[in-house]
Amino acid sequence: MTRTGRAALTLAELDAMPIEEAQALPFDERDRLLDLIIADGRHDATASVSYRTGLYSDYFEEDLTRMLKVRAVTVHCRGTTSSNFDGVPVGETYQEQYRACFRHVDTILTAARTNFARVVKMVVFLTNMDRWDEFNSVYREFIPNPPCRAVIGTTGLAQKPLLIEIVECVAYRVAD
Repeated sequence: MTRTGRAALTLAELDAMPIEEAQALPFDERDRLLDLIIADGRHDATASVSYRTGLYSDYFEEDLTRMLKVRAVTVHCRGTTSSNFDGVPVGETYQEQYRACFRHVDTILTAARTNFARVVKMVVFLTNMDRWDEFNSVYREFIPNPPCRAVIGTTGLAQKPLLIEIVECVAYRVAD
């Protein structure tokens, strides 16, 4: 049930609804439907369980009609490192820098009125791929629904002590 006391809509009901009617739904209902749309768009190429479980999805299908109906907005975050917003790197260990970077992205997503659950694409640069397991451990702390993801090893970032940069992060939110 929604706050208005009526039953929550399903994606099938949204699909059958005219665009104008869907866009007139209360914000909370459109916001809830966006979560369903994003979940429905995440796909894996195979049904087999592998080491990737919980790390990424193979592809995301953006259903533009559904997105239009709930008035979804795409949010593109800037490249983000473990540097504080004053430019000073945070953390001395790999895990500290990884967490700081994800916290900074969380700050950006929050300012854009979205969150990690609505991220559909992420590209990350790491300076040490031997720390893969540590990175994935921290990643799982922040990412509840795995987006399409690429992690790339690099020999260095803009500042020497930096160990991670989330180069691209794409999420959705519902317009007011």
